[in-house]
Amino acid sequence: MIKSTASNFDVLKEARTITIDRTFKAPLDPVWAAWTQADILCQWWAPKPYECVIKSLDFREGGRWLYYMQGPQGDRHWCYFDYETIRPKTHFSGSDAFCDEHGVANNIKPRVTWEANFSAAEGSTAVHVVLHFASPEDLAQLIAMGFKEGMSQGLDQLDELLAAPSV
Repeated sequence: MIKSTASNFDVLKEARTITIDRTFKAPLDPVWAAWTQADILCQWWAPKPYECVIKSLDFREGGRWLYYMQGPQGDRHWCYFDYETIRPKTHFSGSDAFCDEHGVANNIKPRVTWEANFSAAEGSTAVHVVLHFASPEDLAQLIAMGFKEGMSQGLDQLDELLAAPSV
């Protein structure tokens, strides 16, 4: 298995941000597809033993990704991501929240604004993600919920997926 060449996860409480940098040993096209196409995204997004089930993904400015993460006991954790800006194969941004099955936000976790940037260089693709929080307390709550571990596991799963010949 080819692992990513770099991975950083920086929490800046004063700036109310989490920055994630990961370089994948894969060309830009499959990395971008893995973040933006439902059939690929659902294969790596949820940390095991959870699985990601996508109800809808409308990848366009003003579109929404509505999904749930299902645990081994059948528990479901609904989430959405509202896309704000999209520059194909270089950037997308938006905000997420936990919600019900109809996409109505709840307060189980704080809302987060995401900026994801993609850049290619000689057979690898760097992904730079910045999460913005309304308060240091919101940031701390997400960290306490295991976000770093879950996101890191998901990115490791993406490494495995990108190394497979089918992607």
